[in-house]
Amino acid sequence: MLDVGQGISGPYCAKIMAQMGAEVIKVEPPEGEEARSMGPFPGGQPHPEKSGLFLALNANKYGITLDLDSADGAKAFLKLATTADIIVENPPPVSLEDRGLGFQALNDGNPGLIFTSITPFGNRGPYMDFKATDLVLYHMSGHAHGLLGAVKDPDSDPPIRAGGHQAELVGGMAAATATIMALYRKRMTGQGARIDISSFEAMVTQLISGLANSAYGRPAPPRDLAKVEEAAIGGMVGAIGGILPCNDGYVAISPREDAQWERWLLVMGSPPWAADDRYATRDARQKNSPALWNLLSEWSVNHSKHEIARMGQEQRVPCFPVNTVLDLLSDEHLAHREFFVEMEHSVAGTLRYPGAAYKFSNTELPLAARPAPLLGQHNLEILVGLA
Repeated sequence: MLDVGQGISGPYCAKIMAQMGAEVIKVEPPEGEEARSMGPFPGGQPHPEKSGLFLALNANKYGITLDLDSADGAKAFLKLATTADIIVENPPPVSLEDRGLGFQALNDGNPGLIFTSITPFGNRGPYMDFKATDLVLYHMSGHAHGLLGAVKDPDSDPPIRAGGHQAELVGGMAAATATIMALYRKRMTGQGARIDISSFEAMVTQLISGLANSAYGRPAPPRDLAKVEEAAIGGMVGAIGGILPCNDGYVAISPREDAQWERWLLVMGSPPWAADDRYATRDARQKNSPALWNLLSEWSVNHSKHEIARMGQEQRVPCFPVNTVLDLLSDEHLAHREFFVEMEHSVAGTLRYPGAAYKFSNTELPLAARPAPLLGQHNLEILVGLA
């Protein structure tokens, strides 16, 4: 497999394939791909071999450099492509097609080639030539509108974007899924395929409950808290469910039904205000949720998030701590499943890397076969003899 991607979506697709055992060769421009400059970096000091993002997305890959805009680089790539089962790219700024190295040109020399191209909006449609970042795709796909639910003043609390690289990672996952499907088909038919991935569409598929609501003729949920009349937001019940402050962070609770609410009151020691008619039913709690949430918060700030989560779960109430990244690094469940793996990199040193969310009963995944490659590390090993 040849990974000609830069940044996140293409390299993430190739990383998924690599950690399942594929031999992946990362093809970078001579100056290195953009993730090398994105960080984060140790001590905040940029270094092309120490970007945490690059190291995580490119573990288990070989690495070469080619100037695809030069005649020699294009010739070497064409020859290398004849040996590949899969090629993945995620333009812009420049696609392989723009360089005369698109699917048709490569397919002539390799009829069974699977060519996966990830773009913001796909290769057809009114938006096909639009440029977009993760921020653009997150807002266009409808996710920001419902984030955090209804607010007191929509004019002062505009829609916001979740942290991280949502659209790019979801697009990369969709690409990996489609690529595996095409590989399975190739095993049966011998035929390759050109796979067109739209990160926009990949994000839209995450709105299943909201889309289902609209398909049933229900209006989109308002962002104005005063206009919320039902105990549901975007298809998710919201009578009582949200984030409570604790003495060491936050905890999420969701005692949505009356029976769950009764058990939640036991967790809180049956406070005297529980008999108030304003909180007696789910609908009543929804209508009086600001006042009720203040009462819940006054109690929760005296406890730790893990203490509340344990007490809630013992009463069969959905309840869980809001973890930080540091919490994840010390999480006992992740440690028991050996989710994090250590790899030694010749420049960045020994670091812990996120592993895979799945285990096979009879196959060890090569999660730590090799660290991310140095720039051009395997040029001699792979490119010598291609010309």
